[in-house]
Amino acid sequence: MILNFWVLSQLLGLAVVLLLSIYAALQGIRILLRWRPGSATEEQLELEKRSYLVSTLVQYALAFQVLSLLLFVATADYLAGFISGAMCAFGSLNANDYGFRALAVKIAAIFAYSSWLVINYLDSRTVDYPLVKQKYALLLLLLPLLIADIYLEVRFYTGIKADVITSCCGSVLRSLDNPYGFVAMRFPGELAMLLFFGSVSAAAVLHLVHLRTSRLAFPAGLASLAAFLASLLAMFTFLSPYFNVVLFGLPTQHRCPFEVLRSPAVGYTLYALIFTAGVSGSMVALAELLKRKNSLREDATKLQRTLARLSLAALAGSLILSLAFMLFFYSVVGTIFYH
Repeated sequence: MILNFWVLSQLLGLAVVLLLSIYAALQGIRILLRWRPGSATEEQLELEKRSYLVSTLVQYALAFQVLSLLLFVATADYLAGFISGAMCAFGSLNANDYGFRALAVKIAAIFAYSSWLVINYLDSRTVDYPLVKQKYALLLLLLPLLIADIYLEVRFYTGIKADVITSCCGSVLRSLDNPYGFVAMRFPGELAMLLFFGSVSAAAVLHLVHLRTSRLAFPAGLASLAAFLASLLAMFTFLSPYFNVVLFGLPTQHRCPFEVLRSPAVGYTLYALIFTAGVSGSMVALAELLKRKNSLREDATKLQRTLARLSLAALAGSLILSLAFMLFFYSVVGTIFYH
């Protein structure tokens, strides 16, 4: 294992998150079994105080796990300088069997963690705590996912060997035998372009309609999730070369979605917009479900509108940034279509 500040600090953070989560889950079982809303008994008052403490601990633990995706990718990109054959985060993640598995679980887990954070936020805004049982039941369901998230990340870091040569993105993404290369080279670029611009535009329109009419929250949430997936597909197929050519002068067939992170101001901004649009947009649908409880309706509506505006702004930002680099690409290469 390569030991440095980045790896050690994340391993320490993961250990703290795991301990907090196990403690919270054990307390959550007790709260689920003994919670009596409306009761004024000493036990109920003690459970309410304990619930507040546990919710706060879990809130910070899950918020760290959401942030850990950024730290994980940034660390993988940094470690490329210490791993033979790695040129960017792709090569580092490809150094053992756990890198891309950990990344996939982390991406999926962000939506689950964000759901709990939204439920906890709304529950803490009311005096009757109407979502206590739901959020602790969800926490118990999230625990295996959280453990898998932490386990895969730890196995990735501990499985890295500096003397083992890994395959860089340039060779893997041109190999049709590799699933990533198959997607990058064989998935029709025109179809990926249509899916990207179509889904992003559809999600933006649906959020606008929702903000004006308070309707179509579920379609807007689903469209945001579709736009998120289409954006990731776009970075593997047609979109990354526009950034890689303009920023680094790489060949037009270099379709690495991680290379853009070598320009942090552009790369991390782009992915932050993609993830913000997908996560906040999908949470609009969750807020619609929570609005059905009378005591939550006002706060859920306010949060829902804030999330819709945030998703709309992020969708617009990712679209504008992508189009800008496509135009820059045109000024350099002389054509938009490079296939």
